[in-house]
Amino acid sequence: MIEYTKQQLLIYSEPYPSEIHTDLLLCLGYQKQLAGQTEEAFTDISSAINSAYELESPRLIADGRSIRGSLMSYQGNYNAALEDLITAQHLYEKLNLTYWANQTLNEIATSYRRFGDSETALKYQIKLEKMYIESGRLFEADIVNVQIAFSLEALGKINESTERFYKSLKYWESKQEKVPAADAKVNIAGNLIQQGQIDKALTLLKQAEPDIPDKHEGPHSFMSLYFAQVYLAKNELDKAIKYSNQASIDFNRGANKRGEAQNLRLLNDIYLAKGDVTNAHKALTAFIDMHLILDKQIMSDRNAEMQTRFNTDKVHNENQLLLKAANDKELQLQIMQRNETLQVVIITLVAIILLIVSVFAYKQVKRKRRYQTLALTDELTGLSNRRDTYYQGGNFIKQARQSGKPFSVISFDADRFKQVNDTLGHDIGDKVLVKLAALTMGMMRENDVVGRVGGEEFLVLLPNISNTIAQEIAQRLIDCIANYDWSLISPELHQTVSAGVTSLTNETELSPLLLKADHALYRAKADGRNCVRNA
Repeated sequence: MIEYTKQQLLIYSEPYPSEIHTDLLLCLGYQKQLAGQTEEAFTDISSAINSAYELESPRLIADGRSIRGSLMSYQGNYNAALEDLITAQHLYEKLNLTYWANQTLNEIATSYRRFGDSETALKYQIKLEKMYIESGRLFEADIVNVQIAFSLEALGKINESTERFYKSLKYWESKQEKVPAADAKVNIAGNLIQQGQIDKALTLLKQAEPDIPDKHEGPHSFMSLYFAQVYLAKNELDKAIKYSNQASIDFNRGANKRGEAQNLRLLNDIYLAKGDVTNAHKALTAFIDMHLILDKQIMSDRNAEMQTRFNTDKVHNENQLLLKAANDKELQLQIMQRNETLQVVIITLVAIILLIVSVFAYKQVKRKRRYQTLALTDELTGLSNRRDTYYQGGNFIKQARQSGKPFSVISFDADRFKQVNDTLGHDIGDKVLVKLAALTMGMMRENDVVGRVGGEEFLVLLPNISNTIAQEIAQRLIDCIANYDWSLISPELHQTVSAGVTSLTNETELSPLLLKADHALYRAKADGRNCVRNA
């Protein structure tokens, strides 16, 4: 878990400081504390607290100072521990984080107990336990129950303390949690030793030993200490020294000066019982040195306690300023969010306007193209009109002259069309023209052009088509039209067409080519209509 957290810290190293980086650094410090790396843990947590102050984040400040306060309380540094814990507890209350405010209050009570003021600690603890039980928080209630047991032990109420430890043991056995159940057995054994019940204490310690790994230096250190006390009482001095040395390793690893002082005094007694005056003297000297350090710290902590108890206004005012700064930042954030909302509204409006303009422009372009199409299209038949047909014919001539490929035209018109209009009406005449256009278009290629260039006159432009093939196409067209069932339009109607075909030779414009096609068409008319003639 420590390595994973380090990897996450690298991922979120920029920008610095940031809330997520600070939170991860607190996690890393807490994980190192659990792993017994107390010095590194203290450094990481302190660094995170500094970042939290830079960020002006009350929640992260409270979290950091709560964790660091608990660590320093365990180490015996009550002065700094109480300052951190009381600051954190006030911040949690101001932030309405009741759960964490109560957890920190429990740590404050524990610090008072370790400090020697067990009665004050007990008042806090009983109140907290009742509150947790009423709210159904049995896990938290058990944590406070254990602290109450320690406070009762410090006040000399050993039987009541032991009952509390048994209550915790029962709770954890019901949960089938081996490590905390073993921890409860160690605590009970400590009380039994004080009451002289050595064998019973040894039985509990042996039951607990397999379930408490040495990485849990807290319970493991006191288990080793109690083993040493038991074996001293049973005069098994080598075993007592072995467990005392193990306890020393654990206490030093956890920087627990209180526990190590107690262990050094015990080690002195063991060596005296063994008759080893030299090592007994060394142990006693180390004990005295340790006690001097603790006494000096206790005096400092006594002064700190008085300052803490009578100068809480300072802490309160500092926290109020911090919360005000946090509220100001929240207000700034809200203003920025409102600005972002306005920006979104403006962007949306601009997008709508652009969309409207784009639709309007699209319709204008579409309308323009439609007008262009109408200008180049015969309204009745949908074919190219005279202007477009002649324009495309000119282009085909230029392409044919440049490429050397053939180009042919077919000019045809409806036979006796005036008679159709006069006898059957112009409506029938229009239908005939539309059908002629449809039949012709149905026979031509996609790149051929069919145009209506006069009333009943049509022109077909055939790029890349030789004269011979053009005559064949014209004949198929004549036959197709002649064979169509014109009675579908009018019962008495039978429509034919005449066609003239010509191909490009040395012409540079369309006009002379059209003239040749017209001469061929006139010959077809003169030869009886419904036929094709080539120029």
